[in-house]
Amino acid sequence: MKALSDKLAKAPVFRKLTPEEREKIARLAVLKTYQKGEFLCWQDEVWPKVLYVDSGRLDWLMLSPNGRRQSVFRIQPGSVVWAHSIFDEQPMPASLRALSRSVVYQWPGDAITPIVSPNAEAVWEIASLMVHSMRHVREVVYGCAFHSVAGRLARLLVSHYQPEEGQVVSRDLTLDEMAAIVGSTRELVCKILYRFARHQMLEIHRRKFVFTDTEKLKALAEGQIKLPSD
Repeated sequence: MKALSDKLAKAPVFRKLTPEEREKIARLAVLKTYQKGEFLCWQDEVWPKVLYVDSGRLDWLMLSPNGRRQSVFRIQPGSVVWAHSIFDEQPMPASLRALSRSVVYQWPGDAITPIVSPNAEAVWEIASLMVHSMRHVREVVYGCAFHSVAGRLARLLVSHYQPEEGQVVSRDLTLDEMAAIVGSTRELVCKILYRFARHQMLEIHRRKFVFTDTEKLKALAEGQIKLPSD
């Protein structure tokens, strides 16, 4: 398990531990593979786990009482996930989903906490990760409360693709994924994308976008302008 131990040496929290502690944690790891769309845990489930994401992409997905999904946080390779249930033994506030085929190392919380908790720097880093997550979720909630769906969709395009004028990018987000991120429906997202196209902000092709007016798209994303009426 030396390969995993070496990876943990670069990962949040685990990098604060000694080589011997990381070796011990690596020996306790369970390797799991999840396919795109598969859920690692469900909202309202008690799930006291720790994950190290070796490859693939995950996201936290919240389900509202009316059945609408909202993607609130994306997780990249090299990240460590500390489930809320570890700390309060209460149900999870969101579901964890694989956005692509993902390989993770997983531990039960009660196997990890006795090793990590005596290390003040490691515990502080867990707190920092949690605060960062809370701040990110605040931005998502703020965006949903104070920006139109068009503005939120423009923000997503700008942040995800970081477009330059005339840039051609592969459409690696589906309409359902966009809808989950901006808190809307795939039908409305599709409609707004074509409104962007009619106002010459981008061109829509089956497998790609061509960004034709990035300044207008960024201004819309920042709330400096509104999407003109058709």
